[in-house]
Amino acid sequence: MKAVFYTADPLPWADDIGGVPWPLLPVANRPLLDYWLETCAEIGIRQVQVILGEGADEVEEFAGNGSRWGVEIQYSFARANEQPLDYLKATSNRWEDGLLFIGAAFFLRRRQAYKPSDFQILEACHYGAEGKAWFLYGKTGDEVKALLEGGFGSDRGLEQIHVHPFIIDGIPAYFDINMKMVEGELQRYVTAGFSNVDGSSVGYNVLTPPSAHLRPPLIIGNDCRFGFMSTIGAKVVVGNHVIIDSHTELSNCLILQDTYIGQNLEIRNKIVSGNRLISAEDGTVVEITDSWLVARNRPNMRTEDLVRYIILWVLALGIALIQAIPFCILYPLVRLTRIGIFQKNVFHDPKTGYLNLPVFIKLKNRKSIIYRLFRAAMLDRFPWLLLALRGRLFVCGQPPMRHPEEDELITQLPHYYPAVFSYADYSRDSDRLVDSLWYAHIRSLFEDVKILIKSFLYRFFRAGSK
Repeated sequence: MKAVFYTADPLPWADDIGGVPWPLLPVANRPLLDYWLETCAEIGIRQVQVILGEGADEVEEFAGNGSRWGVEIQYSFARANEQPLDYLKATSNRWEDGLLFIGAAFFLRRRQAYKPSDFQILEACHYGAEGKAWFLYGKTGDEVKALLEGGFGSDRGLEQIHVHPFIIDGIPAYFDINMKMVEGELQRYVTAGFSNVDGSSVGYNVLTPPSAHLRPPLIIGNDCRFGFMSTIGAKVVVGNHVIIDSHTELSNCLILQDTYIGQNLEIRNKIVSGNRLISAEDGTVVEITDSWLVARNRPNMRTEDLVRYIILWVLALGIALIQAIPFCILYPLVRLTRIGIFQKNVFHDPKTGYLNLPVFIKLKNRKSIIYRLFRAAMLDRFPWLLLALRGRLFVCGQPPMRHPEEDELITQLPHYYPAVFSYADYSRDSDRLVDSLWYAHIRSLFEDVKILIKSFLYRFFRAGSK
């Protein structure tokens, strides 16, 4: 049997929570995808395909090759306008040995009597709504084919093996499943090494002063810090890397990872994610600008991103030092001969919204040795390099998107890394959207160095051709 997890459809309510793509949203401090892969391992599925969408790099980084669960994971991207059932039908010959399919934020909620071996007697079944499949299960190719062609099997199959199909269709449902876990269902999922005494599950490296009061039931993740005279619980889920300051009371709430909560606060019936305070009842989101109240306590930058940033910053500094004297000599000559000039244009900026960048404009379409030298040395990017050294641009990444000409394009980018150098600097057939999406998926130090080298070589040998 094989498993297919379709994670390409966006969930707007999950974006409101922020932090991670929806397949990695934690349920009792474990990503939703973790539960799916654990189910595969328990029932003997060894081949898993994950169809990616937004947040693909984070999903791949978490799951890797699947060795942690004893499965083999293959990744692919969803095609434009292709529905999950269309993909499964087009590849129906692959499901001769059976298929487990999950195509939504679907949680296999275990009852007390649940046993993984019961999946061997589970009848073909499906769950879904409005023409969309949330869950499909068939043990044979004929069962899968019937499901895909609309001859759906039982819609109560999972209940027969003591599994409650729980669809997380919004923030209230997401909050509800976390509260059900903290009220006692966690023990049906936890592995050896976690304690569940008196309704309290506490991870490792949790510092709690004697004056702090922990009221079960509660779930606390790893690397957490609680201030003196704080009261945590009852019915509280605290994620990893959370700091809760002194004299703060929390009850019936979900605190997601990497969150700081300040002093003298009282929080009930809420989800807190970084600086976002979210109502558990209707999903209303309020962003708190005062970092003394609530804030994200860890930077979003990964270790490898930080290493790459430092290395590229040093390279950019070296290039800028080499270019400084030629720029001071050649640019005045370019201005005097009226060949070109820098003009400021407005571009999108991921931090401040908009950014004015000096763009070199050629004024006269005529040959010039000065112009050829200016472009061959990439001196038209010298002002951008200075901005990169100040942290306003990336050294290598995606081409900056103009405002308002490329406003529609920017909305299609889940990650935006405006940079001095990009694929467009050396690729004649560059598609800005496709290249930007591809870079966001595979960005690495190797890819950045490749862009840097190719950009300089291409410009050097084609200087003045533009």
